[in-house]
Amino acid sequence: MSAVSVAETGEPGAARPTVRGWLIVAVSLVGISAGPAAFGIASLGLFIGTFEQQFGWGRAEMSAAASLMMLCSAVSMPLVGRLVDRFGSRRVLIPSLVILAACMLALTQVTQLWHFMGIYVAMGTVAAGSNSVAYMRVLATWFDKSRGLAIGIAGSGTGFGFAYVPLVGQGAISQFGWQGGYVALGLILLCVALPMVVFLLQEQPGAPAGQGADAPPAAALGDTLKQAMAKRDFWMLIAIFVVLAFVLYGLIPHMVPLLGDRGMSPEAAAGVASIFGLATFGGRILIGFLLDKFDARHIGLVFFSLSAVGLALLWAPLPAWAMIFPALLLGGSLGAEVDMLAYLASRYFGLKCFAQIFGVLFGAVMIAMGLGPVAFGFVFDLTGSYQAMLAVGAGLCLVASSLVLTLNPYQERRRGGPVSVT
Repeated sequence: MSAVSVAETGEPGAARPTVRGWLIVAVSLVGISAGPAAFGIASLGLFIGTFEQQFGWGRAEMSAAASLMMLCSAVSMPLVGRLVDRFGSRRVLIPSLVILAACMLALTQVTQLWHFMGIYVAMGTVAAGSNSVAYMRVLATWFDKSRGLAIGIAGSGTGFGFAYVPLVGQGAISQFGWQGGYVALGLILLCVALPMVVFLLQEQPGAPAGQGADAPPAAALGDTLKQAMAKRDFWMLIAIFVVLAFVLYGLIPHMVPLLGDRGMSPEAAAGVASIFGLATFGGRILIGFLLDKFDARHIGLVFFSLSAVGLALLWAPLPAWAMIFPALLLGGSLGAEVDMLAYLASRYFGLKCFAQIFGVLFGAVMIAMGLGPVAFGFVFDLTGSYQAMLAVGAGLCLVASSLVLTLNPYQERRRGGPVSVT
């Protein structure tokens, strides 16, 4: 089967991807849902209360574990991107998923805070390859005209993970105790995500299923990392998405305890956290569809503004049942960040060194992801509430939404026509 028959070339009359192409999207969705973001951060809120009571750890201390993971991942991402560009996605993903599963299982044995911290550091270093960089490399290779939709669908895996991790984790905790929650998460990695990557992930059109070339096509066009960093848009992308990640990912591990402080039961709080995840899941698909139709800058302006509205509603003294609305707004707008970053990176800088460039951009974003939870936890320990951080976060989201309009237009016809490969 020729590559042209299954992959978009960006030329007039090019065939749309077949079922195989969309199977790659489905595999990427599941893989991204089982990454460190959902399993390391979204799960943390389920265990904070237990660890606080059983071991006497503070919320800021426990949030620091997630921050360390993100900071370590940020340092590791450029190397991960370089390895993906050189050796291919599967050779990076497979060992990383095994290590991430081992980290989940190791968490069942923690008794000291430094044990907990050390495992989160391992998730951010030796398991960093299980992040979305490798999947985005595959999707950018397979898709051109429908790249936004493909990235949006696969990227919704983060929301999918945020949706099922609280429910699966809380269910396992209720039946088997907190250790059972971590065992359940480890088994999902070993029994679902890993086999899909091993047997179904095809890195390039025309390669056998479960295999792929060790490196991207030599003919791929685009910038080197040095050339990309010389462009103003590179640094504007960092500024925009760093601000958003600091606020939105800072909130995620504190969502369940925040709702618990307002009188919600653990089950009800986990349900709202699940709604947040489902909104992220749906938002990313919608945003991916819109990216192929409209100017990504305008889409960012709208959805990043919704983040500010969601934080303002979460700050307001609303009744418990009304927390569904900020969860929907924040979850939906969360779908506009990392996926849009990957899409814009591929359009502004091309595919030649895409994984390495995106790895650097994503690494900068992950630094903000790491600092956000600590900031939320520190403010809570200092003031006894999250109100101050919610107010500051709303303002920062408005700043990010305005910065989107400073980006240059990328080379693409407005509607329906062929798209440049760069």
